[in-house]
Parts: sequence; structure tokens; C-alpha cells
Amino acid sequence: MNIVSPRIGNGADIAGKAGRKKIPVIWYSVALLVSLCVLFQIGNRNFFSGYNLLTILDFTVIMLLVGLGQMSAILTGGIDLSVGGVMSFTSVVFVIMVSRIGALAYPMCMSIGLVVGIINGNLLTRIRIPSFIATLGIGGILMSLSMVVAPVPVNIPFDSWEPLRVITGKFLGISNTLWLGCLIFLLYFAFYRFGIIGRQIYAIGSNIKMSWMSGINITKARNWAFMLSGLGASAAGIMVSSVQYGSNPYLGSTYILNSIAAVVVGGTALTGGTGGPLNTLLGALILSVLRNGMNVVGIDQYFQQSILGFMIIAAVVLTFDRQRAGIIK
Repeated sequence: MNIVSPRIGNGADIAGKAGRKKIPVIWYSVALLVSLCVLFQIGNRNFFSGYNLLTILDFTVIMLLVGLGQMSAILTGGIDLSVGGVMSFTSVVFVIMVSRIGALAYPMCMSIGLVVGIINGNLLTRIRIPSFIATLGIGGILMSLSMVVAPVPVNIPFDSWEPLRVITGKFLGISNTLWLGCLIFLLYFAFYRFGIIGRQIYAIGSNIKMSWMSGINITKARNWAFMLSGLGASAAGIMVSSVQYGSNPYLGSTYILNSIAAVVVGGTALTGGTGGPLNTLLGALILSVLRNGMNVVGIDQYFQQSILGFMIIAAVVLTFDRQRAGIIK
């Protein structure tokens, strides 16, 4: 039996009335992004200034990297709550090690996310612990280790800045941060569009029982999904600490909710099987525009989180497949 994987980048469809054409959720996200840009430009004419747009894009890259990782877990129908711990631990280790071993700190710290992803995947597939609980526990362990390694904020010495030029430098007048973000996005996109395992991950999220009956190695595909989640979080942690020339043990805590928001607001369903990198890119842009725009127009930061929460609920309402969810609990 062959399973046809869902189309990447179109998001989940909204079930309309009989005979009415279905509208892909991604178009709702596009409409939301355009509306936000128009509203914030009306609120502050400097919103579309060159400096502000670059600020938005820089934050988008960070959200995109951690979001692509989170997306990999969500596409299988799971979730990864350890991304914040991975970001924090990777960032403080990178700051400490880059001054000692130079550029070798990059592959070493990327391997942290890979190892954590393997652990998360095996806790889910072999020990049979739900991904919510497994990744929550691993994330807590990593946050604790971050505080042990760096109980106070740490900075990269000036004489160790040279290896950071890979991220902080420019090429053709464009920040390397943006180039790297585009490269990583294309790698994830190619993996899910053309890769066999990528399509298997979609199939598992759509119908895990039918995937097993079709001969798909469920354990292998799910492990790959959580490995990609860990790699995305590690890349984000390295990039943040490089741009800031330092880190702190709490760096990744805010990215747990934001990474989930970037995925679902872009149109990827929490039930798995639909969405993809293009949706996550759109979601990261929406969050970046929203975060920047609320600051630019002067919305109280204590009220900003409630707006984000409302957007997450609205996105889940649009993408959640209640027929596949069974009992809501």
C-alpha cells in the first residue's frame, strides 16, 4: 500500500460548506502578515525604514531556525519542549568553547542538538514516553546544566571574535545571518520536499497506522524528526550568542512558546502531517513583524503576550483536525 504524502507548503485546508472550494490555511497567514504590516505602517511611518526591516529580518532568522526544528517534531504529531533548553545549553557552551578551540566550537555545539534529538526520539519510540513529557524533562535538565556551566551571563572575549565573522560578517552587503538562514531553510525544504525520510515524516503525521502497514520504519523517521529539531535549536543558540557576543543560561526560555507559535501561525497543524518549511517561514515573519510592530507603535509589553496567545488559539482553531484528534482532553 502506498501512502501519498501531503503537499508541502500549502498548510491544512479549511473545511467549508458542501460544494464550496477549500481555502489553504497558508493564505490566511499571508493575509495576516500583510494586514499587520499595513496596520503598523499606519501606526508609525518609520516601520518600513531600512533599519527596521533589517531588524525584523535578523529576528526572523532566529525564529526560523528554532521554528524549523519544532516543525519537524510537530509534523509527526509530536512536540518538542526541549528546544529552549537546547538553545540555552548550546549557547553558553559555544561562548565558553569558541575562545578555547575557535571554529571547532561550531560542529561541537551542533552535535549537542543532534545528541539531544536522538535521546528525545528514543524516549518516544523505544521507551514509549509521550513526546510532551519526554522533551519537557530533557529541556529542564538542559536548563539546569546551563546554569551549572554558566551561573551568570558570559561574554566572548574581544580577541576571540574572529571565528564569529562566519555569522556576524557580511557578503555582498548582506548580513551573513540572512545568508545562513536562507541556506538552512533551503536544506530543510529540500529534505521535506525531495527526501524519502522527509515524506515518511509527513505520512506518519497523517496516519501512523497506515504508515506502519505500508512498511515505513516509524522509529527511524521519528528519530530523524527529533534530530532535526535539536539541530535547529542548536543552530539558533549559536547564532544568538554570536550576534550578542555572549549568552546567559536563560536565553532559550522564551523560544519554547515562540517556536510553537511560529509553526502553528504559519499553518502547520498540531495534529501533524500538513504544513512545512514554507509555512514556518511565514509564521516566523508574522511573529517578527508582530513583535517589532508592537514595540514600534508603543503597545505595553505586558499586553503583548496576550496578543500572541490569542493568535496561537486562532491558528489552532483553523488548523486542528478534530476528526483525527479523537477525544479532546
